[in-house]
Amino acid sequence: MTFDFKPLAMLPLIHQAIFEIQPFAMVKQIRLQVEDSQDLPPVRMDRERILQVLRNFIGNAVKFTPAQGQVTVSAEPREGGLRVCVRDPGVGIEKENLAIIFEKFRQGPPGGTEQVRGSGLGLAIAKQIVTAHGGKVWAESKPGQGSSFIFQLPS
Repeated sequence: MTFDFKPLAMLPLIHQAIFEIQPFAMVKQIRLQVEDSQDLPPVRMDRERILQVLRNFIGNAVKFTPAQGQVTVSAEPREGGLRVCVRDPGVGIEKENLAIIFEKFRQGPPGGTEQVRGSGLGLAIAKQIVTAHGGKVWAESKPGQGSSFIFQLPS
């Protein structure tokens, strides 16, 4: 992957990703909510690559959120950079599977009655992009309580 790093604001990218995912959310009557801090620092990033991460996280959240649910995207200054979190109220992920979901071709086992599958590449690519930015990516989840996918970039 090639990168074009420039200091940019994160909030317009979050809003663009939500705008692009909104039609998929509307089909399931899922509300996409943005919570943002007022003083977000600009971050040195590749605009298209970070949009790719946001699309992946938000798209996955919509995929795993039950109909009429809500996906929340938040951004806040954190530890010399910026943290973005995408939260969903979906089926959640078992603790032992949190370690493998960012590996290529790996997915957690399907939860609930609805089997939702993908290629197993989206989260691995997202991790590669965030790592190339000098950042870190992780997920927090409890079965039956939804999931949070988080990435943090240095400013």
